[in-house]
Amino acid sequence: MRHYLIALCFPASACVTTTDPETDLTDRSNATPPSPCESQSVSRCLFFNAPVSLLPKVIRLKARPLPFFRTEHTIEFADARPAKWLAPKNALTDGASIPTIFRAAVGNPRSKEFINAATIHDAYCGIGNESLAQYHSDTWQNEHRMFYDALRVSGTPANKAKIMYAAVYLGGPRWTMLEDQPKVRMPSLFIVTAPIIRGPTNTPLPKLIPEKTLVDEMVATVAFINKNSPSLARLSIYLRKREQAMLAQLQDSADGKDENLLDANGDFASPGLQ
Repeated sequence: MRHYLIALCFPASACVTTTDPETDLTDRSNATPPSPCESQSVSRCLFFNAPVSLLPKVIRLKARPLPFFRTEHTIEFADARPAKWLAPKNALTDGASIPTIFRAAVGNPRSKEFINAATIHDAYCGIGNESLAQYHSDTWQNEHRMFYDALRVSGTPANKAKIMYAAVYLGGPRWTMLEDQPKVRMPSLFIVTAPIIRGPTNTPLPKLIPEKTLVDEMVATVAFINKNSPSLARLSIYLRKREQAMLAQLQDSADGKDENLLDANGDFASPGLQ
């Protein structure tokens, strides 16, 4: 089970927020903070018991094209907050935490530079791991951010890690925490408990948006990342705006209306989702 390494908190008035710090578009200072996990450090942003070792037996899961394998032993990761995450022995992974619909745009990487990150990410939200104590034990935003941090520590180049993060943001799993007030980790080691009353939907986007629209969006996002090499903070703002634009277009299509949407630079333009 993931546990916090450090939990510092000011008085209660300083420990409550009413917005989603990852996606608030009205205040860019609340965007995803820079991460010390761009490279491994001594005290955090590091793996324990890595690299992951997978048992040789192939496991096939229905409707999944890639083979799955079980972990031979526990692997752990301390992220930037810092908090510790782990994939226990016998966790399932296909070694490629990329939504199937995006593999044509992203590719199908299975290299050692991301296998550790993918294994831990799968333990928290991957198919076949629903019985694990870790599964959905934190917000999907925190778990996807951990995936990015772990990729960078593993040596994945910055733009490639951002592309993989974008893929799980746009096409990966989302869920609602069982508690009314999920824990949302903030910069400076604070742990904030607050309801998420703003921010992205907890319904996975493939359940709301047509597959072709999402695939086209991922292609545009890859181009945006490769052209601009955005910070993770800027990318998080871009992804949130694109999500809003797609959902708005879907609603307007249902209403028979037109809507100005965003271009590939994250600015508003019309027409379409180019």
